[in-house]
Amino acid sequence: MSTRRTATILILAATLVVALPAAVSAAGPEIERGRTTDTFADDFIFDLCGIETMTTVTEHWTLKTYPDGSEVFHVTRRYVSEDPRVPIEFGAATNFITADGVETVIGTPIHLVRRGEGTVLIDAGWITLGDPDVFRGPHPSRGVDLADSYCP
Repeated sequence: MSTRRTATILILAATLVVALPAAVSAAGPEIERGRTTDTFADDFIFDLCGIETMTTVTEHWTLKTYPDGSEVFHVTRRYVSEDPRVPIEFGAATNFITADGVETVIGTPIHLVRRGEGTVLIDAGWITLGDPDVFRGPHPSRGVDLADSYCP
């Protein structure tokens, strides 16, 4: 085998040794998607308002898991009580979870709409869950009696 050909093969081999791990680490995330609908006896509304009702929740979600273990979870959801006095709860948020477990939630996790009246409560912004938790944006649901918003 010629020296030139041997040198070319060694250079290609060295390039693969260096490039292959970089290509593997640059691989995109594993992506899962789903949609769920469930109807249940709503203990939250019963405990908060004393109203026995069935509630239907519909969720659409996407989970991206990256090679380093970090994740991005996006969900939109809607809770509709069969009792028209209970507001409809919408939510849309994206959770960013680092490889070491720090979670940040960005979006509108709570948006309550009372039928015939309109928006009752919007809780939106940014929350980093940790010690301590960090809140940015309007979070009017923190430290208040939620019965004022959910109960007729």
